[in-house]
Amino acid sequence: TAVGHNTGNTIGASLPRSNALRLLAGRGQYVDDLNPPRGLHAVVLRSPYAHARIVALDVAAAAAAPGVARVLTGRDVAKLCDPCVGVLKLVAGMQSAPQWPLAVERACWQGEPVALVVAATRAEAEDALALIEVDWEELPAVTDAESALDPQTPVIHPGLGSNLCFERVVEAGDVAAAFAQADHVIEAEFNTGRHTAVTLEPRSILADFNAADGQLTVWHSTQVPYMMQWILARHFRLPETQVRVIAPDVGGGFGMKIHIYGDEMAAVAASLLLGRPVKFVADRLESFVSDFHARGHRVRARMALTKT
Repeated sequence: TAVGHNTGNTIGASLPRSNALRLLAGRGQYVDDLNPPRGLHAVVLRSPYAHARIVALDVAAAAAAPGVARVLTGRDVAKLCDPCVGVLKLVAGMQSAPQWPLAVERACWQGEPVALVVAATRAEAEDALALIEVDWEELPAVTDAESALDPQTPVIHPGLGSNLCFERVVEAGDVAAAFAQADHVIEAEFNTGRHTAVTLEPRSILADFNAADGQLTVWHSTQVPYMMQWILARHFRLPETQVRVIAPDVGGGFGMKIHIYGDEMAAVAASLLLGRPVKFVADRLESFVSDFHARGHRVRARMALTKT
């Protein structure tokens, strides 16, 4: 089952806020408020490069650090979890490379998760994280959407054949004639910068796998608990009846918490391996590089006008 909580009283006649009194009374419950017995904390090592090969990844010192229960690499998680492919079936021809929870062999964006440290406390996990040694081979990066389509630009995922995700062409009527007969033609270029949601509550997940009955329970700061139940069951090869996702109070989402993230999947993998609750809460700095971005557009527009 998947559960979402939204209980309380209604404040005001025109703007119902069913949970306002409960939250004002300090009775809200968010993922980070949950601290189950034997719980562990996870932190993430991220790629400092937009594109780089992982030549060597040494986690031995981190694994031996005080309080550390496990250090997971991309290969560890790949044994448990199938990769995600970010395409929309309603968009014909959209292509996307398989994405693993933690990078395997290559990091393809700055901030991509590379390793997960799980320890008794967050402080111990962060101390151990600093002991991980990575030998990087920096590769050419593609940072501009327009130049990404130039034949001279490296293809980031060679198996796809190009850097083009999808193309959509919509034509109606005789466009060339409309512009030829226009009394005025106005054209301009618009550029909008990328941005991400900055929620008061950062992305948070607490996964608890009970090996005795094969039940995975996940408390998740998400906007879509039922979809997350399906995703976790599918990618971790579990029956949906054995996966329960609970969305407690969520401190903002704005579309950013509709998605599943590699670091969250890695935390679930850690709980499956250890049979203990594992909590991951993104901090504010890593949220700027890890959370989904939107609205990075370059639009060239032309408008044909007639006097009548």
